[in-house]
Amino acid sequence: MQQIFKPVLLSTLLIGATLFSSAQVNKFSDFTKEDLVKDYKLAMDILKKQHPNPYKFIDSATLDKRVDSLMQLALAQQSPLSGVQFSPIYLIRDVHTSCRFSEDVAKNVLGSMYFFPLPVLIEREKIIVNIKGEAIPFGSEILSVNKQTAKELIASLAASTYSDGYSNTGTDRVSGNFQTILSMKSPDCREYEISYTEPGSKAVKKLRLPSLLPSPAFHSTKQAVLPVNQLARSYWIYSSYEDQNSTGILTVNSFNLQESYAYKEFSSFFKEVKKRGCKNVVIDIRSNGGGNPAISALLFSFLAKESFKNVYNYRTKTIDLAYSEYATMDGRKYSDDDIRNNKNFLYQRFDKDSASGFYIGNARLKEGQMENFPADKDAFSGNVYVLTGGGTVSAATYFATLVQKNKRGIIIGKETGSGEQSTTAAWFVNYQLPLTKFILTIPMTELNFFNASTDNGRGVIPDKEVPLEKYLSYVRESKDPEMTFALEYINGK
Repeated sequence: MQQIFKPVLLSTLLIGATLFSSAQVNKFSDFTKEDLVKDYKLAMDILKKQHPNPYKFIDSATLDKRVDSLMQLALAQQSPLSGVQFSPIYLIRDVHTSCRFSEDVAKNVLGSMYFFPLPVLIEREKIIVNIKGEAIPFGSEILSVNKQTAKELIASLAASTYSDGYSNTGTDRVSGNFQTILSMKSPDCREYEISYTEPGSKAVKKLRLPSLLPSPAFHSTKQAVLPVNQLARSYWIYSSYEDQNSTGILTVNSFNLQESYAYKEFSSFFKEVKKRGCKNVVIDIRSNGGGNPAISALLFSFLAKESFKNVYNYRTKTIDLAYSEYATMDGRKYSDDDIRNNKNFLYQRFDKDSASGFYIGNARLKEGQMENFPADKDAFSGNVYVLTGGGTVSAATYFATLVQKNKRGIIIGKETGSGEQSTTAAWFVNYQLPLTKFILTIPMTELNFFNASTDNGRGVIPDKEVPLEKYLSYVRESKDPEMTFALEYINGK
């Protein structure tokens, strides 16, 4: 039943769906504004009963008040699609909780919108044009769109930007879908007035660009400049070597891995590092959506200088399945057997703690967990650099925490998207909302690292962040900002 969850954003699903050629945009009619609001209210009722810790970052009275305000805004929109920007799901502040369109509805959504014409990167409240050969030059900074400032536009992404607690790096994961998110706010918009500055200039220019139909909009996303190693991103684990820098680079895109496979890949990499005499290792987990924390510990064992503490446990407010009539599994509704098996599974592994009111993972749940984890016999003893960002989630954040707490490397990049002290994890339930057909995904347990009893709402804070001007300079040169910065830092530049 255990699974690892890569956060699925509403916008990610949309932009990843098939966009089809169309001579015209079809009118959207799958649901009304009233349907949207009813389903959002139902979703929040489900969350209050099913989420393992719904009031960790917000009290119940404030939550209800903010939900009501958002629903009023949604009803005031001309289009139900415009109302989606006021989704209340993000108020829970949980990177693993999401609400997205079903596949069928997503196709209709995409076919009913006109699209913002330019893919972008978002970095520290700046919006950067991320395509070459267009009317606005690559690397230009967008200052406003239809009289909304860049800061206002980024703030409006909140409903699509899930992160734990108060981390604001979730925009790392949605900037590639900016076209879809912005377009949903005004799905009938035929033209965008854009003010911008070109690279190296402070002169503000203005230009009106026509919106795009679905097919050319999808094509434009594929022309975006992605200044990262796409080959490394296409494998679970990818190794490369910079002999001139005496550096091995290990890209780990998931910890949702079988131990045998993970050990083979990690061991092969570090043996090759030793064979080449590398003095430095860079581990890239910027796009790692998590997995099994035991695999995180396994990777850290190749860096550890001695045995280390590998301590974590799960807890939840409920072991019941709320609103079971809406719960789905593999595209079908839960059966009575599914409901009974789900509760029995959790009942056997969690014990009620009367003092806290939580169900706490027991010895059966933690069976096989190695709390005093030994260093691997082929462990690396040189310099370690770990690249993190908003896409560093769940067990990937745990790995970064192990590195930082044990003072075994330098973290470079941005704050992780999930919490340093705790996150949600392990078991998930999907609900299909009846009117919109949205898929609501809720984690069933909370994961506490190192037996943490509090949560400050922050992810792992990097030791070094790429200075903004350097970051923009690297992007405009089509270089991977964090990787380039790390290699230059290694070389003493």
